[in-house]
Amino acid sequence: MKRIIRHRSTLGAALALSCLNPAQAAETSSVTLYGIVDLGTTYERKDGQSSLRQKSGNQSGSRWGLRGSEDLGNGYNAVFRLESGFNANNGTQAQGRLFGRWAYVGLAGGFGEVRLGRQWVYGFEWAGVGSPFGTGWGQSSNNASLGYNDGDFGAGGRVNNAVFYATPRLGGWQAGLGYSFEAHDGEAFATNAHDRVLTAGLRYNGGPVAAALTYERLNPNSQLPNKKTAGNLQLAGSYDFEWIKLHGTYGNLRNANTGPSAGYDRVNSYIAGVSVPTGKVGTLMASYQRATGSDITGWALGYQYDLSRRTNLYAYVNRLDIRESHTLQTSVGIRHMF
Repeated sequence: MKRIIRHRSTLGAALALSCLNPAQAAETSSVTLYGIVDLGTTYERKDGQSSLRQKSGNQSGSRWGLRGSEDLGNGYNAVFRLESGFNANNGTQAQGRLFGRWAYVGLAGGFGEVRLGRQWVYGFEWAGVGSPFGTGWGQSSNNASLGYNDGDFGAGGRVNNAVFYATPRLGGWQAGLGYSFEAHDGEAFATNAHDRVLTAGLRYNGGPVAAALTYERLNPNSQLPNKKTAGNLQLAGSYDFEWIKLHGTYGNLRNANTGPSAGYDRVNSYIAGVSVPTGKVGTLMASYQRATGSDITGWALGYQYDLSRRTNLYAYVNRLDIRESHTLQTSVGIRHMF
């Protein structure tokens, strides 16, 4: 369960503060500790070789985090988020740093929210609605065909040194715009020696409909002449009929510098999937994805069984073919959220 710690001044302190500054008496802050522990057994067969091992983060990356806010008065709040990925099977850090998933501070209010720090590009954060597996469930996810494992748009869709702005939600609609001054870990002085990423998104959530339109653009380090300006456009959505939920995504990736789509000027990607409730505590999922040009195809089947609101069992099998390379994954495990 998420643990919320609230700091409120005592009555005497509040009275003393109100004599100095009435606004200070109303200040309230909260810090939430949260996380996921996901661990399972995975069998993988790739190009004739096989592996059976315990693996962390099969359904969702294992993590712990702190999220907080402070009421500044007049409708404004200071906000922050620090989220650390880890490997539950051995206790080591993931993403190669302490807070590899999120690390930002910002200001929120009626105008929306501004955040500074390490964040997810909108294509990675919002477009997961177009697949029943989102950005998780191993290679069942949308990452391979849509290019977010490649590194052009941050490591795993995360960019450093970024400033993001998101509007308030208006009738189910929300827009966002972000810019990273250096998406990776470069420390060069000159601006043109950095990998700069622009990200933008528009999404809608209302009733049975969820949809997102996102775009990313990489302006690469100009001191690496072979590195190209890359772009990534996505249109993703889902519709929930209650007895079945349909998912779909179209992606257009241009000039990928790394990953399975590198060397192709243009790659069109398509994902189709379904989620089907099985009773009150189970969900069956299936998807198919294809990227033309770079010759990527994949399919996946998955099942989630809820033991409680915060704990579930899962199982999945998938196959991903990237030209002459073929990978089959099967995993069963347990996920607990707190």
